[in-house]
Amino acid sequence: RGAERMRITSPRTAGAYLLSRCQGWAEERFGLLALNARGELLADRILSMGTVTATLISPREFFREALRYGATTALAFHNHPSGDPTPSREDVHLTHRLRVAGEHLGIPLADHVIVGQGRYHSFRAEEGWDREVAG
Repeated sequence: RGAERMRITSPRTAGAYLLSRCQGWAEERFGLLALNARGELLADRILSMGTVTATLISPREFFREALRYGATTALAFHNHPSGDPTPSREDVHLTHRLRVAGEHLGIPLADHVIVGQGRYHSFRAEEGWDREVAG
């Protein structure tokens, strides 16, 4: 058994990990945390680098990477260089598209975390994904 893998099992652990990870980025970057069934980090990858205000990623690119690492869940993250982690309309739309795509592929979106200056926004926590009833 090798070194212990970092475990990301809640919006709080994801936020803490990503706050230090994304420190000091001047442009927007979009990434993936590929996780196994135990919440262990299999891969931490930047998939797209953008401008000060925007970066583009498609659900196809995002889940292609998740599949490459054998992830059972995938966590999306990006930073807002402005320091304000409030989601834009595009962020909300992309999160919805990633959730739908993940459901179809059998790789649920664990969360989408937006990192700002010293704080973050977790869609899972803010939208109560854990309270939703599948149906």
